[in-house]
Amino acid sequence: MEELSKQIQEYWNKRSQDFSTVRRRELASPDALAWQSYIMKYLPRGRRLKILDIGTGPGFLAILMARLGHDVTAIDSSTGMIQEARRNAAEHHVSVDFQAGDAQALPFASASFDVVLSRNLTWNLPNAVKAYQDWHRVLRDGGLLLNFDSDYGPVQFTSAASEEKNIHHTVDSDLIRECESLKDALSISRECRPAWDMYRLQDIGFTDCQCVKDIRPVVHISSCMQYDSAPLFCLSAHKKGLARCAH
Repeated sequence: MEELSKQIQEYWNKRSQDFSTVRRRELASPDALAWQSYIMKYLPRGRRLKILDIGTGPGFLAILMARLGHDVTAIDSSTGMIQEARRNAAEHHVSVDFQAGDAQALPFASASFDVVLSRNLTWNLPNAVKAYQDWHRVLRDGGLLLNFDSDYGPVQFTSAASEEKNIHHTVDSDLIRECESLKDALSISRECRPAWDMYRLQDIGFTDCQCVKDIRPVVHISSCMQYDSAPLFCLSAHKKGLARCAH
């Protein structure tokens, strides 16, 4: 599993620049405001929140949350992605604490954050259960988890990338095949998601677990952006406690 994690990290280092280009376009598109508005529905109002963006990539969600004035920390295992994220945050004149680290073993004290966010990460983790457990640990009582992801297990990346409108259409074919190989090696690719995630979150001790099965019509609104064709689900859950993030 450690070797697989290293391979995944090296893969995303190779993809960091082209992936950052896509996210910069997204930050400049109407989709950025759509994402921001969607997430705001879940956040408590009237106070500055400590937010952790896990698997931040080039910093898309972290930058959106910093724009809202929150205290944002963001982590990614890929040092290349962290470099891109820092550059993107500087271009958008926001302050985010970007760190390289493991989403499955976070370098933070327990009960450190009000909100944990993640986008398109859990499908790419060798041990998603361990990750969910650690995300629960770093949340404060009543804290909120928002996980945006897709069930990529059944998706054939090489076939999907051949479609002109697919986001990966211009990505080198060798990189697409490498990504497919890594995906197929992950146990989460053989699970039925997001039902599997809901069960795991409840088993870990999260409460008020809810799932919106496809939020693409709400956050993918720009005609100038390209994405993949997999449904994008939103999982929301809370850590038991007095504080609650009301919709």
